[in-house]
Amino acid sequence: MTTREELHALIDSVPDDDIDAVVQTLRPFIEQRPRSARPRFIGMGHSGHSDTAERADEVLRETGFGE
Repeated sequence: MTTREELHALIDSVPDDDIDAVVQTLRPFIEQRPRSARPRFIGMGHSGHSDTAERADEVLRETGFGE
């Protein structure tokens, strides 16, 4: 039995009184959500500085790294 077939069998065995709860549980998996073209973490390290790589030693000293 495939997973899809098992899911259908499980749904078929849900008591009528619980159908609404099952639908509410499954709905978020089925509804289409707009997906961003970029992952959310893109840009989280944006410092506003374009010379961070050149200033790496200075930045590390300022943060106390290596002390």
